[in-house]
Amino acid sequence: MTKLVTLTIDSKRITVPEGTLIVNAAKKIGINIPVFCYHPKMEPVGMCRQCLVEVGRPVVERATGQAVMDGDKPKIQFGAKLETACTTPVSEGMVVLSQSEKAKASQKEILEFLLTSHPLDCPVCDKGGECPLQNLTLAHASPHSRFLYDEKQHAAKHIPLGELIWLDRERCIQCARCI
Repeated sequence: MTKLVTLTIDSKRITVPEGTLIVNAAKKIGINIPVFCYHPKMEPVGMCRQCLVEVGRPVVERATGQAVMDGDKPKIQFGAKLETACTTPVSEGMVVLSQSEKAKASQKEILEFLLTSHPLDCPVCDKGGECPLQNLTLAHASPHSRFLYDEKQHAAKHIPLGELIWLDRERCIQCARCI
């Protein structure tokens, strides 16, 4: 029988099977953590870094193996670095913050960086109107970039990777879903 764990994501408690990825647990309670490289039918790789979140875990007393209590709740210690929600499995008592200032700032910076090499010509793109990058850009991106280049870089287009997959390097965001 699968062991169940209870965690909190953005103040919402959820119980899921141990080993569930944070991004999937969040989705079950209606929290959408932005991802580009993650696909449920592929091994998670954490390449795009768009799903960075703050993760806290209960502090455990080394001598006893018991959680250190803060009143009637376990004391939670957040890591110094953000973690990818698409590769991090949930654990008992975990606390995830996907909408903290630190997480939102990181997600915005990653999006800005992805857009440095991506042409913003959505109206002529085949995915225009059905593109997660376009949706996230319209919702969260700054109209100005800190990354400025003199002229647009043109990369090789339509490189066949197989019978059904063609790589357009001008639109590539390094998500690794094409390989």
